This record gives sequence, C-alpha cells and structure tokens, in this order.
Amino acid sequence: MTMTTPVPPSSVHPESDAAWQLIREDVFDRILDDDELDRLLAERSEASTEPHADLIRLMLGMSLSEPEARTLYERVIAHRREMARALGRPVHVRVAALDLLTTRPPSRKSARDSRPIIVAPSLLERALEDAGSDGVTGLPRSAQFINLLQHELRQRRRRVTVVYIDLDGFKMVNDAYGHSRGDEVLRTMAAAARSVLRRGDVLARIGGDEFALMLVDASPEESHSAVERLRARFEEMTVPLATSFSAGIAIADPTSTAEDLIARADQAMYEDKRRRAAR
Repeated sequence: MTMTTPVPPSSVHPESDAAWQLIREDVFDRILDDDELDRLLAERSEASTEPHADLIRLMLGMSLSEPEARTLYERVIAHRREMARALGRPVHVRVAALDLLTTRPPSRKSARDSRPIIVAPSLLERALEDAGSDGVTGLPRSAQFINLLQHELRQRRRRVTVVYIDLDGFKMVNDAYGHSRGDEVLRTMAAAARSVLRRGDVLARIGGDEFALMLVDASPEESHSAVERLRARFEEMTVPLATSFSAGIAIADPTSTAEDLIARADQAMYEDKRRRAAR
C-alpha cells in the first residue's frame, strides 16, 4: 500500500490550542526554563478561565479543577527547579511532573529519601501512554477524548459536535494482509485527519477500528463537510485496499453529556453504515 505524505494543516489557528497539541505537537518537550513556562501560562490565561487546568491536562492528561491544578502546577514548577539544581542541568517540566508524582514522601529518618527520583525512560513512556496516547496511531484514546469533550461541554461557550467513525473493510484488510497492514490503515486514518482537519479538531481512537472526532464551533454544514473531506482523503490514501468509513454526527444541546453525545453519534453511525451497505 502506498501512503501519501499528509499536508501540514493551516497555521492560521492558535498555536496554544490544547486539543491539537495533544495530537500533533507537544509544547512541553521544548520548554526548559521558567520564562517560557510563564509565557505559556500567560497565553492560556488570556484564552481560558482555567489556565492551570488546561496545562495540567496537556502535560499529564489529568482532569482537575482549577484550584487543584494550580496547586499541582506550582508544586511541579518548584520540583523542576529542585531537580535542575540537583542534576546541574535543565529538566523538562513533564519529567519533573512525573517525578513528583512518583517520588515517595520524605522520610523523617533520612534526608536521602527526599532527593529527586529520576523517572526511567520506560516509566515515562508508559505514563505518557496511559495519559491518553494510542500506541498504534499516536492519537488520544477514549479516556482522554472524553476528558476533552467533558471540558468543552462544561464551558458551554462554543458549539460542540461529535462524530463517531467506524472503518469499512478493515476486517477484510486484516484477514487478507495481516494485522501489520491493518495497523498501517489505522495510522493512515490519523494521517488523513491531520492533513484535512482544523488545528482544534480532535480525532481519537476509541478502540479497534472505531474513532471519535470532536469539532468545536462548527455548524452542521461545516461538520458534514469535515466528515466528507476526511472520508475522501482517507479513501485516497488507501486506494489499493478500497477502504472507507461510516460516520454519525451528533450536535450538543444545553443538556448534553459526553456519554449522551457519543451514544447519539454512535447510533447515527450505524444508520449511516446501513445506508452505505444498501447502495
């Protein structure tokens, strides 16, 4: 199967968008000093009423209230400084955060117990994966998607749309070519999304060959258009395998919960699958 190189998304959308950073670029991997952290916090404060909660969600995949997140964030910053002094070199803020969360409480009997514990690469990788990243596609997983969706629904300031996606022909690919080729198809779905969706749109792998897409501030017409763009791009990138997908769209109303929205989109997806199969 020939994979097409995805086209980078437009740069006109804000770089501070939390959802897209979870998928495409991790700002914390580039931050090594307090000035950069202060600038990032200032940017989030201008765009959000919960800047610390946003940053903790980006950094660790944890959903906390703003007061809880502020306390944890301040502890992380202090711990990062302590680690940097002990090691004599800059320390990534996420490494400091994970180290803080895995460090034993100080022992009264020995000051040695309070020294920073460096997180092993295997622990860091596992912790980041558990925070929401799917191992095959690099997309957020179900729990992280629900956290992001719940956050948007709590704000009630922007229109939220959920699209539930189920790949068509995926089992045939696995049966005919093996699971490694099937994994390529899953990764191609992620690449297709990155090439045609807006920076703030969130695609997550829910499980197997099922995905969920969150669109913010998109009209019903724009939502349908986004789905069709994604379908066309995915089909183009998997032409030799003749794969596609069925999709269902659900738009939040003032009483919608994350679970309700996903369930409605899932039901709409099955209706779309029946229509497509009947053609």
